[in-house]
Amino acid sequence: MAEPSAYIINSQYKWYAVYTRLNHEKAVELSLLEKGIEDYLPKKKILKTWSDRKKWIEEPLFRPYVFVNISNKEYFKVLQTPSVKNYICFEGKAAQIQDNQIELLKRIISEKFDFEIYYNPIYSTQKVKIIQGPFLGHTGEVEKNNGKSRFLIKIDQLNCSIIIDIDQKCIVPL
Repeated sequence: MAEPSAYIINSQYKWYAVYTRLNHEKAVELSLLEKGIEDYLPKKKILKTWSDRKKWIEEPLFRPYVFVNISNKEYFKVLQTPSVKNYICFEGKAAQIQDNQIELLKRIISEKFDFEIYYNPIYSTQKVKIIQGPFLGHTGEVEKNNGKSRFLIKIDQLNCSIIIDIDQKCIVPL
């Protein structure tokens, strides 16, 4: 039998992505909130058209994922949430998402920046640091496209990149 000290719980909070049943992201978000677990479900507004009307609705940005900020103590509580299937894992372990990626994502959405999401790998070569503007201090990669600089936020765990246009004078190479 293992020593009690082997079960010491790490109370450090980290971000992870959980895989949900398709179209259950909002229900999972509410269930996690009821359990007191911090989650983040990025949403986008889209104009939905039916035969008799149009309406603006919010849809999850990354289907079928919800981000959770948990310590080891909440790990299994999340899995016991209805409609949560599993964590996004690599080599059998839940894949951690960097705090700065979640922070940038929240800022882009809350401040209504124009952005695009690509699910195919984007290969860029220049690492940069942002020296002015709303993303001051963040580092990332830049892709040049038609003379424009496009800042990449790669979320490898979801195999996607978020791209925002950025002024060349706001960045310096690393």
